[in-house]
Amino acid sequence: AINMVEAGAKQVSEDDMLEALMFGHEEIKRLIAFEEEIIKAVGKPKMEVDLFAIPTDIRTAVEGYAKEELVAAISIHEKLARQEACDEICDRTREHFEELWVLDPDKEKKMSYVNMLLEEMIAMEVRRLITVDKIRPDGRQVDEIRPLSSRVDIFERTHGSALFTRGQTQALSVVTLGSLNEFQIIDGLGVEEGKRFMLHYNFPQFCVGSTGRYGSPGRREIGHGALGERAILQVIPSEDEFPYTIRVVSEILESNGSSSQASICAGTMALMAAGVPIKAPVAGIAMGLISDGDNYTILTDIQGLEDHYGDMDFKVTGTHKGITAIQMDIKIHGLTRPIVEEAIARTREARLYIMDEVMSKAIAEPRKEVNEWAPKIEQITIDPSKIGDVVGQKGKTINEIIDRTGVKIDITDDGAVSVCGTDKEMIAKAIDMIKIITTDFEQGQVLEGTVVSIKEFGAFIE
Repeated sequence: AINMVEAGAKQVSEDDMLEALMFGHEEIKRLIAFEEEIIKAVGKPKMEVDLFAIPTDIRTAVEGYAKEELVAAISIHEKLARQEACDEICDRTREHFEELWVLDPDKEKKMSYVNMLLEEMIAMEVRRLITVDKIRPDGRQVDEIRPLSSRVDIFERTHGSALFTRGQTQALSVVTLGSLNEFQIIDGLGVEEGKRFMLHYNFPQFCVGSTGRYGSPGRREIGHGALGERAILQVIPSEDEFPYTIRVVSEILESNGSSSQASICAGTMALMAAGVPIKAPVAGIAMGLISDGDNYTILTDIQGLEDHYGDMDFKVTGTHKGITAIQMDIKIHGLTRPIVEEAIARTREARLYIMDEVMSKAIAEPRKEVNEWAPKIEQITIDPSKIGDVVGQKGKTINEIIDRTGVKIDITDDGAVSVCGTDKEMIAKAIDMIKIITTDFEQGQVLEGTVVSIKEFGAFIE
């Protein structure tokens, strides 16, 4: 069965994506068959391991003391209240048994059993509620999405910003636009690479009610940022369509599951608010799974508790047209085709609901122009043989244009010129100066200029 998926796609339909996964799975089966041949030929017998079991008397005592209260606490819908109730019961249970075994030489070992049992009781009750009673910890139906809301233009001076909230998960995304030469350089051992679209994800500790030291980006920040970047990259316009470097920063303000998917929704809206002509809006949702071996329940929009005690975290992002990214990891042996097929179908329903009922009401399409604080970029093409004239000796000419207009100028070897600035009049002035330098004058043309000096043979006009 399939046990992991990592994918990026250019708006591929759900049916095609399912067939692609099954095709890949068939190829993996061939590799496994080859491995099994090797095992038959040279494999060693597996070690016999004696798995320890928690003593029955301790299990009975702990369950008798805490189980009934824990079961009731797990049914509290609000995350922090549920967590506080469970913590209080667990702490009280530990104190009770520490006092009971205060003189017992095996006290430390027995207390480790108590901790295991407390965690086990919470996990088993969460799983039982979902698989048997079809009740989720917060009272939702299995296919129900938490309350949603969204806003754009959170800040005045940023180039684009948006806030997306799903239940107790909230993401704030901010877009910054820059000129093409401000792309990120990727250092490696091979040919130097660069990218003009970046999505950075920050998960501060306060978003889950904690404090602590801040350091370099961790596994979560790097992984979720990469997933969000891959999901939105598929709809980013080309350099010719939108000659900017684009950076999205997602700040998680509150987290109770699927913060990476909230980042994608907020990032999409922030890009549209910034005037980036994306090909289509992108939304994401995370599906969960609880399986007892014979029966399984697929959950739409999983929260933190369902992710922690569940068997699957299946994230799918996409547009109305199709899927742009998938990331899936599981804790059971594997997923069969019916489970994958149902999960993918359910993600489509959920993401269309999010786009149509929430995101589109905050902003329906990309704005026609970037805002007043964002840099404006105009492009022209010149004869490559004239590049030296524009640059001038030791850069004198191009630096003079930059000093007089306050713009940034990028010129590529094929003659593509990008002029970037916040003042449209200055951009137009710089382009006129470049055109004058690169234009072959013809008899009869009328031009305005300043006579800077008169010689016996004629005049110098700037």
